[in-house]
Amino acid sequence: MQTRHAWKVGLLFVVGTLLLAACGTGTAQPGTEKVRMGISPFQDTLLPIIGGQKGWFAQEGLDVQLTTLAWGDVMTAVASRSVDVAINNTTGVVSVVHVAPDVVYWYPYNPFDQGSALLARPSSGLKTVKDYEAAGMSHTDAVQAAFKQLKGRRIITALGTDMGKEVVSALQSVNLDYKSDVKIVDMDPDLGLAAFLSGTGDAYLGGIPQRTRAMKEGMVVIASGPDLAPPPINGFVTTKTYATSHQDSLLKLMHVMFRIIRYCDANRSDCGNAITTYLNQKTGSQMTVNDFTAFWQNWEHYDLNASAVQRDILDPSGYSYWKKTWDQDNSSLLQQKAIPGAAAPADFFWGAKIQQLYTAKYGSSETGF
Repeated sequence: MQTRHAWKVGLLFVVGTLLLAACGTGTAQPGTEKVRMGISPFQDTLLPIIGGQKGWFAQEGLDVQLTTLAWGDVMTAVASRSVDVAINNTTGVVSVVHVAPDVVYWYPYNPFDQGSALLARPSSGLKTVKDYEAAGMSHTDAVQAAFKQLKGRRIITALGTDMGKEVVSALQSVNLDYKSDVKIVDMDPDLGLAAFLSGTGDAYLGGIPQRTRAMKEGMVVIASGPDLAPPPINGFVTTKTYATSHQDSLLKLMHVMFRIIRYCDANRSDCGNAITTYLNQKTGSQMTVNDFTAFWQNWEHYDLNASAVQRDILDPSGYSYWKKTWDQDNSSLLQQKAIPGAAAPADFFWGAKIQQLYTAKYGSSETGF
């Protein structure tokens, strides 16, 4: 199967097929700057719709045009400049910079620490980490046993993305090869879920909306979160060209994003209603507001301000230190032969640089919304 980014076939060809849906923040006012932003149909990457509904982008002088893209197509849209900025993660950037060196991971804010889960159908005979622990194994031994049992199994995921990286990393941790020891069915998360629910494969790894639907259909979690790999970290991705020429606009965009996160943290049901309504129109996830509030600051975390980003992501002592995830991205994608060489973080990760710019403009300990 082909990986998510078929770059050599034609990077600039895809614009017309990527636009699943688009919406703006209202009529552009004189003096506002238009920003084309890519989002995906997941409960976390849809947060910017709150900023549009509240009018907060307009208050910053931004006319933000939101374009909904399939997760695997986001980096293609950024690299081809179909959008100016988008929400994605380090894996997406590492996977494309060898053919799109202008792409940059601009700023992180959302560790996906417990969001990822490798699921199994109950009839597969696959045991979960909890099953092995119940039999008396330590957690470390239980994780290894859970991954070793995957040999010879059929696993559905999206290679070339953070989802595929987590499957490959889990297999790699017990010396299993993702090509020869298992059968990977490489599919977009929604299509993969449909195939899994219809009987294809023994195991599946997608996003939280797909996990929600699968668990409602009786699927079980083999392993999740850091047991699979260092957590993906969602943030803003863009190009160096755009970031350099539109620095102030991107800082304003992040300022609104922190405002959205703090609003949702204080008003989880209201925010969840807006997000799940939009999400369920775009996917078959059947996510409820209760699901959203259960996931919020639980399966994944949203830093409320720049100080929290420093503590959790940018500091080497942070529980979701970005460099660990970046290094694992390189390792996994090199094993898949999806990239010809490691992506140098000094060239393509701007988190520390943007942190200085942001705190100089807005401070590090913002509160309220």
